[in-house]
Amino acid sequence: MDTVSNYSDLEKNLGKKVVIIGEIAKAIWQHLTTYFDTHPFMNYFDLSDEHQIVIYTQEEISCKEKIEVIGKLIKVESQHKNPRSKISEKFSEYQLLTDSWKCIE
Repeated sequence: MDTVSNYSDLEKNLGKKVVIIGEIAKAIWQHLTTYFDTHPFMNYFDLSDEHQIVIYTQEEISCKEKIEVIGKLIKVESQHKNPRSKISEKFSEYQLLTDSWKCIE
């Protein structure tokens, strides 16, 4: 299992189980989101390189500082929101479907 520490590591680990260390974001950026019945809690998660991803968990995260999350790296895609736009490219983001997490103090 690979440890992902930078946003640039996400693409090469798509679909794999990975370890990511970071923290719950205090400033929330705009992201694509989705919903998983199996993982109903969603958190904005700051990576160590100052990028942010969305993670989905089975239970609410109670950590206040650094967190280690383990899960499957996924890609969430969407079309342009404006129906009058002539842009047809898809937007995508890497996110994590979390199997487990633990606080690091």
